[in-house]
Amino acid sequence: MLTVEKDEEALQVYIHGTPERLRWLARRLEAVANQAEISGQAHDHFMTEDWGGNELSNEVQGSPESRKIINHLIVYGHKGE
Repeated sequence: MLTVEKDEEALQVYIHGTPERLRWLARRLEAVANQAEISGQAHDHFMTEDWGGNELSNEVQGSPESRKIINHLIVYGHKGE
């Protein structure tokens, strides 16, 4: 399970995950970083099944009355100076 949620005002983002899925996410982030070093920039998409993906869960893990699911997370990597 890997879930990305936001609070009602979208001031905070929450990531919930099992150890296995958090390690998987870390590998994907590492891949974006590596590609950005090579090509100058890179990105990856993470989506719920509702949005055509299977990377993210669409079940709220936190407080359901105050949090909303993020259905599409895009991570960008940029080559540093």
